[in-house]
Formats: sequence, structure tokens, C-alpha cells
Amino acid sequence: MERKTFINTNGEDFSYLAHESSVSKYNFVFFHATGFNAETYQILFEKLLSYFGDQISIYALDQRGHGLSKAKSDHTQLKSWDVFVDDGIEFIDSINGPVICSGHSMGSIVAAKISSLYPKKASHLFMVEPVLYSRWESLKFSLMSNLKINRKLDVASGAAKRRREFESLEYALSSYKGRGAFATWGDEWISSYLAGGTEEAKDGNIQLTCAPEWESATFRASSMDTWKYLKKIRIPCQVVYAEASHTYSPTARIEISRLGKNWNSKCYDDATHFLPMEKADSVTEDIIRFIEDY
Repeated sequence: MERKTFINTNGEDFSYLAHESSVSKYNFVFFHATGFNAETYQILFEKLLSYFGDQISIYALDQRGHGLSKAKSDHTQLKSWDVFVDDGIEFIDSINGPVICSGHSMGSIVAAKISSLYPKKASHLFMVEPVLYSRWESLKFSLMSNLKINRKLDVASGAAKRRREFESLEYALSSYKGRGAFATWGDEWISSYLAGGTEEAKDGNIQLTCAPEWESATFRASSMDTWKYLKKIRIPCQVVYAEASHTYSPTARIEISRLGKNWNSKCYDDATHFLPMEKADSVTEDIIRFIEDY
């Protein structure tokens, strides 16, 4: 995977990872989760490349405010995930041919909305641990958000307090290992997250490129209007999720099964929201099977 630059129509600078092949049969585009970056999923991409070789081109965008992208990211102005969707549409429009849209957590919702809004470009949709609740749950969340009742959203509050600066990459790795969101991650995954999401600070230390304020604002801006997009999607769709998922509710799982025969789901009993990190081999096999079956 090579590090490349994409400039949008507003002249903003986005960084992305790519493996491009002139003989590829598939264009696979992946969108990362809130607070992460494209390089976090390097292990997953390598496994896909190991199987497909030059039959696949892979693209992974550092979304606005994340990774090495330099696009404007004022946390006081972030009200929804629409900006990530708009950025994603511009990005895939720069790729020749149809694309398989995929993503993890927030990234899977971005991928889904792009698939709905740009059906001529998106050929498949593969969602990993989406942030998705039932229509009623979504309506309730939106109402609470409008009334500013959700300001104590635990995950957002925790992100706002996240430590941003470390003495070194090694110190950051030791700080994250076995703790919090990284409790189930292997060292390679944490190292990839840090490689794609840190920069040198003014004092010589390293700091996270995704500011805690931006990560917190992104959580608070969670899209709760996803169903109106999902019901319009007619391409093949696959959802993989953990039984213990805290972002994909049981009622949402039932509702998505009613969207149509183009929708399929797979549940993992022994995993968490960080399914790609915990079950990389199995998720890779799921993606391969999904691509080759259609």
C-alpha cells in the first residue's frame, strides 16, 4: 500500500493508502472508524492482497480530521456525518470503474450512504460493525440530541479526555496495550494505528493527528438518518457484526433483515465492536467470499 494524496474540489488535502493495479477486477474502497485512520487496517488489506494479488485495487481514505489528511476540521462546526459522505463521494469519483464500498463502524455508515447516493458507482456494500439502531431508537437519539440531552454520551466524553501527546511511539504502544478500546488488539494493529495517526509535536514528542475534540464531536454527530438510505440500496450487501456489539442493536439487526434479499448478515459470538482487529482472518474470508459470490 502506497501513501497518496487526493485534492478535493475545494482544494483540500486528503491522504489515502492505495494498491492500484492496471489489471484488477475489483476496486475495494474502505472507510475507517471514528478516531482511527486508513493505516489502522493495514493488516486486513495485506491479507486481501495476499489472496487477490493484482486482481484487486484497494483504496483507504484518511477521513477529514483523521490520520494524515489536512482538510479543515473545526469541531465546533461538525453537526453530522454528511461531510464524511460528501468527501467519500468525491474520492470514489476519482477512481476508474465501479467500487466495492466497505467500512468499519462509522466508516460502514459512510460506505452505505455513498452506496445509496451513488448507485451507478457502487457495485457492492460490505459493512463491519455498523453504528446502526432501529428506526425508533434512532428517532429517540435524534430527539435527545436536538434537545442537547445526549451531551453526556459516554464514548464522546471519553474521547474528549483522551491523552493526545506521548514521549514516543514505543511509549504510546505500551500505554495502549491491553487497555480500553485496545484491550483486544494485537501489537501489530496498535502499531499500525499509531503509524497512520501520529505526527511529531512542537516539543519533540509525538501526538495523535485526530484531535480529541474532533473525535468527540464525531461521536456526538452520529448519523441517525441511515434507514432512509439503506432502504434504497439494491446492490449486494453484507453485514458482519459481533453478538455483543454496542453499536448495532438487536432491533436494528431484525429491521435490516427485512430490507430485501440483497441483504445478508453474519454474527460472531466471540467478538466485540473491534471485530476486524480480533478476527482478521475470518473477516478477510468473509470479504473474499462476498466479492467472489457476486
